[in-house]
Amino acid sequence: MLEFIPFLIACTILLGAISLKSPVLLFCLLAGSLISVVIHQIGRQVNLPRRQVIFLQVVAVGVILACFWLDYFADPAQAQFFKRAEDFFRNNLTQGTSNTTNAAGTQAAISLIFNVLRALYLLYIAVALIGVINAVRRDDDWQNIARTPLLVVIAVTIADVLTGFVIGN
Repeated sequence: MLEFIPFLIACTILLGAISLKSPVLLFCLLAGSLISVVIHQIGRQVNLPRRQVIFLQVVAVGVILACFWLDYFADPAQAQFFKRAEDFFRNNLTQGTSNTTNAAGTQAAISLIFNVLRALYLLYIAVALIGVINAVRRDDDWQNIARTPLLVVIAVTIADVLTGFVIGN
């Protein structure tokens, strides 16, 4: 029993750090542990084979950690296309303006233009995806249909990266 004390102390420190940093992960770990124990007890009661119980436990913990992963990465990062370009134009086009109403109008117009461009981009991707799905359903050559939207996505991504290089941070 004495050989497990350093491991238990390390686990306690880890759970303490996790709970301070991300209480959702702590909840997911506790829920995964509870579900794993419940599945083990149900497997004993129903006389399931050990491999099946282990498989169910792995699937349950995997689903819970996948939910945590989705929750963790759902935060809105700076993932908008051309966000740095929009900020650049907002700051530089309103720099010499002494009238705050005019500056606010210019900033609103710049935001509107970039948001319209983003909306058009998303609509194009959605329509192209529908075309690809229909081609797959009809057993057509979907790879040729998907090539143009893929090139557009790559081109917009490269343009966004190059804009960051030109403008800077």
